[in-house]
Amino acid sequence: MTFTARAAAAATAIATLLAAGPASSQHGLALPARPDAATDIFATMDKPARRAISMACSKEADDQGLFRGKARGKFRSACKRDKAAAAAAAATSPDKPK
Repeated sequence: MTFTARAAAAATAIATLLAAGPASSQHGLALPARPDAATDIFATMDKPARRAISMACSKEADDQGLFRGKARGKFRSACKRDKAAAAAAAATSPDKPK
């Protein structure tokens, strides 16, 4: 086999693999949506309130020694979710008469 014949065979094999790639993917499988994307309380809040909650959660993470990484991200996500839910509950609950 000559060099050009081998090069042509390799080019054909690569072209076949590239063309078959999308055809072999599994259709109907989608990435999961972000949990509670439609009912995310934090995302629906106004910008100053979101910023205040985010800054407070960042400060709490710093106080716990979480300066970067997955642990900080998980902590901040949970903190923002909890603080937003608490703020929404406080805004919707009627004031008790004194």
